Amino acid sequence: MNISVATYGSHSALQILKGAKDEGLRAVLLCPRSRRRLYERFRLADELILVENVEDLLREDVQRNLTSMSSILVPHGTIISDVDIKRFVKDFKVPIFGNRELLVWESDRELKEMLLREAGIEVPRAFSSPDEVDCPVIVKLPGAEGGRGYFVASGRDDLIKKLRKMGVRMNRGLYIQEYVIGVTVYPHFFYSPLREEVELLGVDRRYETNVDSLGRIPASDQLNLNVQPTYEVVGNIPLVLRESMLEKFFDIAERFVEATKKLVSPGMIGPFCIEAICRAPDDIVVFEFSARIVAGTNLFINGSPYSYLLYGEGMSMGRRIAKEIRLACETSELEKIVT
Repeated sequence: MNISVATYGSHSALQILKGAKDEGLRAVLLCPRSRRRLYERFRLADELILVENVEDLLREDVQRNLTSMSSILVPHGTIISDVDIKRFVKDFKVPIFGNRELLVWESDRELKEMLLREAGIEVPRAFSSPDEVDCPVIVKLPGAEGGRGYFVASGRDDLIKKLRKMGVRMNRGLYIQEYVIGVTVYPHFFYSPLREEVELLGVDRRYETNVDSLGRIPASDQLNLNVQPTYEVVGNIPLVLRESMLEKFFDIAERFVEATKKLVSPGMIGPFCIEAICRAPDDIVVFEFSARIVAGTNLFINGSPYSYLLYGEGMSMGRRIAKEIRLACETSELEKIVT
Protein backbone atom coordinates (compact mmCIF):
# COMPACT_ATOMS: atom_id res chain seq x y z
CA MET A 1 0.00 0.00 0.00
CA ASN A 2 1.57 3.30 -1.14
CA ILE A 3 -0.50 5.64 1.04
CA SER A 4 1.34 7.41 3.87
CA VAL A 5 -0.01 9.17 6.95
CA ALA A 6 1.46 12.62 7.66
CA THR A 7 1.11 14.97 10.59
CA TYR A 8 2.79 18.00 12.13
CA GLY A 9 5.21 17.53 15.05
CA SER A 10 3.11 18.67 18.00
CA HIS A 11 -0.05 17.90 20.00
CA SER A 12 -0.81 14.21 19.25
CA ALA A 13 1.81 13.46 16.60
CA LEU A 14 3.40 10.55 18.47
CA GLN A 15 0.23 8.47 18.65
CA ILE A 16 -0.71 9.36 15.04
CA LEU A 17 2.69 8.11 13.83
CA LYS A 18 2.48 4.99 16.01
CA GLY A 19 -1.03 4.28 14.79
CA ALA A 20 0.04 4.53 11.15
CA LYS A 21 2.89 2.07 11.67
CA ASP A 22 0.65 -0.34 13.60
CA GLU A 23 -1.69 -0.42 10.58
CA GLY A 24 1.16 -1.01 8.13
CA LEU A 25 1.21 2.52 6.67
CA ARG A 26 4.22 4.79 6.23
CA ALA A 27 4.49 7.50 8.86
CA VAL A 28 5.58 10.98 7.73
CA LEU A 29 6.40 13.71 10.23
CA LEU A 30 6.45 17.41 9.35
CA CYS A 31 8.90 18.22 12.10
CA PRO A 32 9.84 21.67 13.46
CA ARG A 33 13.62 21.92 13.47
CA SER A 34 13.54 22.87 17.14
CA ARG A 35 11.85 19.53 18.01
CA ARG A 36 13.85 17.20 15.79
CA ARG A 37 15.72 15.63 18.69
CA LEU A 38 12.49 15.01 20.59
CA TYR A 39 10.83 13.07 17.79
CA GLU A 40 13.97 11.19 16.87
CA ARG A 41 14.01 9.78 20.41
CA PHE A 42 10.83 7.79 19.70
CA ARG A 43 11.92 6.41 16.29
CA LEU A 44 8.41 6.45 14.86
CA ALA A 45 8.70 8.51 11.65
CA ASP A 46 9.61 6.70 8.44
CA GLU A 47 10.12 10.06 6.75
CA LEU A 48 11.08 13.36 8.39
CA ILE A 49 10.39 16.66 6.61
CA LEU A 50 12.00 19.53 8.47
CA VAL A 51 10.04 22.78 8.69
CA GLU A 52 10.28 25.95 10.76
CA ASN A 53 6.62 26.16 11.82
CA VAL A 54 3.05 25.24 10.84
CA GLU A 55 2.97 27.95 8.17
CA ASP A 56 5.59 25.97 6.23
CA LEU A 57 2.96 23.33 5.46
CA LEU A 58 1.65 25.79 2.88
CA ARG A 59 4.98 25.94 1.03
CA GLU A 60 4.76 24.48 -2.47
CA ASP A 61 7.88 22.33 -2.04
CA VAL A 62 6.55 20.80 1.17
CA GLN A 63 3.22 20.00 -0.47
CA ARG A 64 4.98 18.50 -3.51
CA ASN A 65 7.00 16.29 -1.18
CA LEU A 66 3.87 15.09 0.58
CA THR A 67 2.10 14.47 -2.74
CA SER A 68 5.04 12.40 -4.01
CA MET A 69 4.60 10.12 -0.98
CA SER A 70 0.80 9.87 -1.47
CA SER A 71 0.36 11.41 1.96
CA ILE A 72 -2.87 12.05 3.80
CA LEU A 73 -2.51 14.73 6.47
CA VAL A 74 -4.07 14.13 9.89
CA PRO A 75 -4.82 17.58 11.38
CA HIS A 76 -4.73 18.34 15.09
CA GLY A 77 -5.11 21.28 17.48
CA THR A 78 -1.81 23.00 16.68
CA ILE A 79 -2.89 23.49 13.07
CA ILE A 80 -6.16 25.03 14.27
CA SER A 81 -4.46 27.45 16.65
CA ASP A 82 -1.19 28.36 14.90
CA VAL A 83 -2.21 29.11 11.33
CA ASP A 84 -4.92 31.13 9.56
CA ILE A 85 -7.26 28.18 9.24
CA LYS A 86 -9.32 29.65 6.37
CA ARG A 87 -6.14 30.17 4.36
CA PHE A 88 -4.90 26.70 5.27
CA VAL A 89 -8.12 25.02 4.18
CA LYS A 90 -8.02 26.90 0.87
CA ASP A 91 -4.31 26.66 0.01
CA PHE A 92 -3.29 23.25 1.38
CA LYS A 93 -3.78 20.95 -1.61
CA VAL A 94 -2.75 17.65 0.00
CA PRO A 95 -5.68 15.40 1.02
CA ILE A 96 -6.75 15.84 4.65
CA PHE A 97 -8.26 13.06 6.73
CA GLY A 98 -11.64 14.45 7.76
CA ASN A 99 -13.79 17.36 6.68
CA ARG A 100 -11.50 20.37 6.25
CA GLU A 101 -14.42 22.82 6.29
CA LEU A 102 -15.32 21.67 9.81
CA LEU A 103 -11.94 22.98 10.97
CA VAL A 104 -13.14 26.46 9.99
CA TRP A 105 -16.37 25.96 11.91
CA GLU A 106 -14.46 24.76 14.94
CA SER A 107 -12.35 27.91 14.97
CA ASP A 108 -15.38 30.24 14.75
CA ARG A 109 -17.32 30.45 18.02
CA GLU A 110 -20.55 31.65 16.39
CA LEU A 111 -20.52 28.87 13.79
CA LYS A 112 -19.67 26.38 16.52
CA GLU A 113 -22.66 27.43 18.59
CA MET A 114 -24.90 27.36 15.50
CA LEU A 115 -23.91 23.77 14.81
CA LEU A 116 -24.56 22.63 18.37
CA ARG A 117 -27.96 24.32 18.39
CA GLU A 118 -28.82 22.72 15.04
CA ALA A 119 -28.13 19.38 16.70
CA GLY A 120 -30.59 20.23 19.47
CA ILE A 121 -27.84 20.09 22.08
CA GLU A 122 -28.13 22.21 25.21
CA VAL A 123 -25.40 24.87 25.34
CA PRO A 124 -24.61 27.60 27.90
CA ARG A 125 -26.12 31.01 27.30
CA ALA A 126 -23.91 33.44 25.39
CA PHE A 127 -23.90 37.22 25.93
CA SER A 128 -23.08 39.77 23.24
CA SER A 129 -22.20 42.49 25.74
CA PRO A 130 -21.07 42.74 29.39
CA ASP A 131 -24.23 44.77 30.06
CA GLU A 132 -26.39 41.69 29.35
CA VAL A 133 -24.66 39.50 31.94
CA ASP A 134 -26.90 38.35 34.82
CA CYS A 135 -25.01 35.29 36.09
CA PRO A 136 -21.48 33.97 36.58
CA VAL A 137 -19.65 33.85 33.24
CA ILE A 138 -16.47 32.56 31.68
CA VAL A 139 -14.87 35.03 29.30
CA LYS A 140 -12.71 33.99 26.37
CA LEU A 141 -10.52 36.73 24.94
CA PRO A 142 -9.80 36.94 21.19
CA GLY A 143 -7.32 34.23 20.23
CA ALA A 144 -7.98 32.21 23.40
CA GLU A 145 -7.23 28.50 23.03
CA GLY A 146 -5.97 25.60 25.09
CA GLY A 147 -7.27 27.32 28.22
CA ARG A 148 -5.14 30.44 27.66
CA GLY A 149 -6.94 33.78 27.66
CA TYR A 150 -9.88 32.64 29.83
CA PHE A 151 -11.16 34.13 33.06
CA VAL A 152 -14.26 33.87 35.25
CA ALA A 153 -16.42 36.73 36.54
CA SER A 154 -19.14 36.43 39.17
CA GLY A 155 -21.49 38.81 37.36
CA ARG A 156 -21.82 42.02 35.34
CA ASP A 157 -20.05 44.36 37.76
CA ASP A 158 -17.21 41.93 38.40
CA LEU A 159 -16.77 41.40 34.65
CA ILE A 160 -16.57 45.12 33.88
CA LYS A 161 -14.13 45.62 36.76
CA LYS A 162 -11.84 42.83 35.53
CA LEU A 163 -11.94 44.02 31.92
CA ARG A 164 -10.94 47.53 33.00
CA LYS A 165 -8.15 46.17 35.18
CA MET A 166 -6.84 44.12 32.25
CA GLY A 167 -7.10 47.09 29.89
CA VAL A 168 -9.45 45.19 27.56
CA ARG A 169 -12.03 47.14 25.56
CA MET A 170 -15.56 45.82 26.05
CA ASN A 171 -16.22 45.63 22.30
CA ARG A 172 -12.98 43.78 21.52
CA GLY A 173 -14.48 40.54 20.26
CA LEU A 174 -15.06 38.98 23.67
CA TYR A 175 -16.83 35.65 23.90
CA ILE A 176 -18.90 35.74 27.09
CA GLN A 177 -20.54 32.49 28.10
CA GLU A 178 -22.59 31.41 31.11
CA TYR A 179 -20.39 29.59 33.63
CA VAL A 180 -22.11 26.26 34.23
CA ILE A 181 -21.21 24.61 37.52
CA GLY A 182 -20.56 20.89 37.23
CA VAL A 183 -17.99 18.27 36.26
CA THR A 184 -16.15 18.75 32.97
CA VAL A 185 -16.09 15.67 30.76
CA TYR A 186 -14.38 15.16 27.39
CA PRO A 187 -15.53 12.00 25.55
CA HIS A 188 -13.51 11.03 22.44
CA PHE A 189 -15.68 9.84 19.57
CA PHE A 190 -14.93 8.52 16.10
CA TYR A 191 -17.41 8.60 13.24
CA SER A 192 -16.73 6.09 10.47
CA PRO A 193 -18.28 7.01 7.11
CA LEU A 194 -17.37 3.50 5.95
CA ARG A 195 -19.44 1.85 8.69
CA GLU A 196 -21.81 4.80 9.24
CA GLU A 197 -21.27 4.36 12.97
CA VAL A 198 -20.20 6.42 15.99
CA GLU A 199 -17.65 4.82 18.31
CA LEU A 200 -16.62 5.90 21.80
CA LEU A 201 -12.87 5.40 22.21
CA GLY A 202 -12.09 7.17 25.49
CA VAL A 203 -12.95 9.89 28.02
CA ASP A 204 -10.75 12.36 29.86
CA ARG A 205 -10.68 15.40 32.08
CA ARG A 206 -8.15 18.20 31.72
CA TYR A 207 -5.68 19.34 34.35
CA GLU A 208 -5.45 23.12 34.19
CA THR A 209 -3.24 25.79 35.73
CA ASN A 210 -3.69 27.21 38.16
CA VAL A 211 -7.35 26.57 38.83
CA ASP A 212 -6.77 22.91 39.75
CA SER A 213 -3.98 23.70 42.19
CA LEU A 214 -6.10 26.39 43.86
CA GLY A 215 -8.44 23.65 45.05
CA ARG A 216 -5.70 22.45 47.43
CA ILE A 217 -5.66 25.78 49.25
CA PRO A 218 -8.24 26.52 51.99
CA ALA A 219 -10.85 29.08 50.95
CA SER A 220 -9.74 31.61 53.58
CA ASP A 221 -6.18 31.49 52.26
CA GLN A 222 -7.35 31.80 48.65
CA LEU A 223 -9.01 35.11 49.54
CA ASN A 224 -5.83 36.39 51.14
CA LEU A 225 -3.70 35.35 48.17
CA ASN A 226 -5.90 37.24 45.68
CA VAL A 227 -4.87 34.90 42.86
CA GLN A 228 -6.63 35.11 39.49
CA PRO A 229 -7.48 31.56 38.31
CA THR A 230 -6.06 30.45 34.96
CA TYR A 231 -7.21 27.58 32.77
CA GLU A 232 -4.25 26.62 30.58
CA VAL A 233 -4.19 22.87 29.96
CA VAL A 234 -1.03 21.10 31.14
CA GLY A 235 -2.19 17.50 31.05
CA ASN A 236 -5.10 15.08 30.98
CA ILE A 237 -6.63 12.61 33.42
CA PRO A 238 -8.42 9.39 32.32
CA LEU A 239 -12.07 9.04 33.21
CA VAL A 240 -14.62 6.22 33.10
CA LEU A 241 -18.24 7.35 33.04
CA ARG A 242 -21.11 5.73 34.86
CA GLU A 243 -22.48 3.21 32.40
CA SER A 244 -25.96 4.70 32.66
CA MET A 245 -24.58 7.98 31.23
CA LEU A 246 -23.17 6.46 28.04
CA GLU A 247 -26.49 6.39 26.18
CA LYS A 248 -26.94 10.15 26.71
CA PHE A 249 -23.47 10.89 25.36
CA PHE A 250 -23.99 8.63 22.34
CA ASP A 251 -27.25 10.45 21.63
CA ILE A 252 -25.45 13.83 21.75
CA ALA A 253 -22.66 12.54 19.50
CA GLU A 254 -25.03 11.07 16.91
CA ARG A 255 -27.13 14.24 16.78
CA PHE A 256 -23.93 16.23 16.33
CA VAL A 257 -22.89 14.02 13.40
CA GLU A 258 -26.29 14.45 11.73
CA ALA A 259 -26.10 18.24 12.15
CA THR A 260 -22.69 18.32 10.47
CA LYS A 261 -24.07 16.41 7.50
CA LYS A 262 -26.79 19.02 7.16
CA LEU A 263 -24.71 22.17 7.63
CA VAL A 264 -21.14 21.25 6.63
CA SER A 265 -21.23 18.64 3.87
CA PRO A 266 -20.05 15.88 3.76
CA GLY A 267 -20.31 16.04 7.54
CA MET A 268 -18.19 14.61 10.31
CA ILE A 269 -15.37 12.25 9.35
CA GLY A 270 -13.20 10.55 11.95
CA PRO A 271 -12.35 11.80 15.46
CA PHE A 272 -14.20 14.45 17.40
CA CYS A 273 -14.67 15.48 21.01
CA ILE A 274 -17.82 16.69 22.75
CA GLU A 275 -16.70 19.04 25.53
CA ALA A 276 -19.35 18.94 28.22
CA ILE A 277 -20.28 19.81 31.78
CA CYS A 278 -22.35 17.37 33.83
CA ARG A 279 -24.56 19.23 36.30
CA ALA A 280 -25.95 15.81 37.20
CA PRO A 281 -25.66 12.36 35.60
CA ASP A 282 -28.72 13.06 33.42
CA ASP A 283 -28.13 16.82 32.97
CA ILE A 284 -25.40 17.53 30.39
CA VAL A 285 -24.49 20.87 28.84
CA VAL A 286 -22.08 21.08 25.88
CA PHE A 287 -19.88 24.17 25.75
CA GLU A 288 -17.46 23.26 22.91
CA PHE A 289 -16.61 20.65 20.33
CA SER A 290 -13.41 19.70 18.54
CA ALA A 291 -13.82 18.33 15.02
CA ARG A 292 -10.49 16.43 14.97
CA ILE A 293 -8.24 14.44 17.28
CA VAL A 294 -7.80 15.99 20.73
CA ALA A 295 -4.74 15.82 22.98
CA GLY A 296 -6.67 13.93 25.66
CA THR A 297 -6.50 10.85 23.43
CA ASN A 298 -2.76 10.70 24.20
CA LEU A 299 -3.77 8.99 27.44
CA PHE A 300 -4.79 5.93 25.50
CA ILE A 301 -1.95 5.12 23.09
CA ASN A 302 -2.35 1.48 24.12
CA GLY A 303 -6.13 1.75 24.19
CA SER A 304 -8.80 2.77 26.70
CA PRO A 305 -11.45 0.71 28.53
CA TYR A 306 -13.92 1.67 25.78
CA SER A 307 -11.65 0.94 22.80
CA TYR A 308 -10.76 -2.38 24.46
CA LEU A 309 -14.44 -3.38 24.41
CA LEU A 310 -14.54 -2.72 20.65
CA TYR A 311 -11.09 -3.80 19.47
CA GLY A 312 -9.14 -5.41 22.28
CA GLU A 313 -5.73 -4.06 23.20
CA GLY A 314 -3.81 -1.35 21.41
CA MET A 315 -6.47 0.75 19.63
CA SER A 316 -5.57 4.41 20.10
CA MET A 317 -7.38 7.20 18.27
CA GLY A 318 -4.29 7.55 16.09
CA ARG A 319 -4.47 3.89 15.14
CA ARG A 320 -8.23 4.10 14.56
CA ILE A 321 -7.60 6.90 12.05
CA ALA A 322 -4.97 4.80 10.27
CA LYS A 323 -7.31 1.80 10.29
CA GLU A 324 -10.03 3.82 8.57
CA ILE A 325 -7.52 4.98 5.95
CA ARG A 326 -6.32 1.42 5.35
CA LEU A 327 -9.88 0.07 5.06
CA ALA A 328 -10.83 2.88 2.66
CA CYS A 329 -7.82 2.04 0.48
CA GLU A 330 -8.70 -1.65 0.45
CA THR A 331 -12.32 -0.93 -0.55
CA SER A 332 -11.50 1.95 -2.96
CA GLU A 333 -13.50 4.40 -0.83
CA LEU A 334 -10.88 7.04 -0.01
CA GLU A 335 -13.20 9.77 -1.27
CA LYS A 336 -15.45 9.08 1.74
CA ILE A 337 -12.79 9.95 4.32
CA VAL A 338 -10.62 12.73 2.84
CA THR A 339 -11.31 16.25 1.62
